[in-house]
Amino acid sequence: MAQHCTHVWPQYRPTDSSKLELAAVVQTYLALSPVLEQTSFYSGWAGSLIALAGAWLLACALLSFKRWGDETPQAGRFFAIFAALLVELIIDNAFTWAVAASDVNKYAWTPPLQDNVEIWLNSLKAAYPWTEILWQHEWINIKHKLVSLIALAFSVLFDQVPYSGFAMMTRVAACIAICRTIRTIAFMLTVLPSPRPGCYSRRFPPVPDTWGEYMRIGFGELRGRGGCNDLIISGHCIIYVMAPLVFHTYYPGWTAAFLWLAVIRTCFRAPMTHQHYAVDMFLAVVVTSLVWVQLDWICPACKPLPPRHPADPPDRRGPIQWLFIALIFIVLISLGVIIIGGGA
Repeated sequence: MAQHCTHVWPQYRPTDSSKLELAAVVQTYLALSPVLEQTSFYSGWAGSLIALAGAWLLACALLSFKRWGDETPQAGRFFAIFAALLVELIIDNAFTWAVAASDVNKYAWTPPLQDNVEIWLNSLKAAYPWTEILWQHEWINIKHKLVSLIALAFSVLFDQVPYSGFAMMTRVAACIAICRTIRTIAFMLTVLPSPRPGCYSRRFPPVPDTWGEYMRIGFGELRGRGGCNDLIISGHCIIYVMAPLVFHTYYPGWTAAFLWLAVIRTCFRAPMTHQHYAVDMFLAVVVTSLVWVQLDWICPACKPLPPRHPADPPDRRGPIQWLFIALIFIVLISLGVIIIGGGA
């Protein structure tokens, strides 16, 4: 059973005021990025310039990183789990099409199931119109949550957390892979009607007659925004919940609370915009949290790395570390393809 080790932090938080706190960086990003992305300035050349500057800063930090001895033993397991996660995402993507194609009512105008959260929020809006702010506009989306997770992983380069970045992200990747496997099995077992009647005709082609064409449709397109009947459990919400869970475990404080607030708002917004039923979001929160707790053995919060003195010499960096650096950028590129190419 996982334990919450608040005793680690008073001893570990960096005392050098010249080091910018991870919390300040992430909270500023989460507060400003959703607003700036609505402007043509940020979405154009400025956004690309900021991304390039971030990549340059990351590359410099990796090349000057001293604690490879803490990371190297964990790296192989991370890349193996991440590869398994990519395989699961490909399979999940194909089954998103398969479950929609198998719906016997896909061409009928089937009414959605009754969602009591949607009914309650509409009643609340009728009585207090200002409460529409709880769900009206998209705020922190899946991209922002993934960037927050990546920031925590790379915070080890700046001595912000007393854990291995590879170990933390191994637990994250394993949790996502397991939860999404449970999700794929769940939505294939029972086909729920889409909360958006007529979804199949808008999103998918007619079911082909040959298996070859069927497989081509299933594996030939990245469906970052989901399908029609892949409802229980929300795949996006798994990522939404992952971010506050990781911060609460390894970097407790206001950032985790801020991320939980964003999760609650997303759980309200999904049924109101007919992206998911409320039960899909609820189960994603519960299942992800339970799986996360059970995976504490991968990177125990109560077993931080031993502290090192700033004057200690850096660990030796050989060919295997250069390979890990190259693989890190491959992982980042893969995440970028999933986010941008899939419209996540």
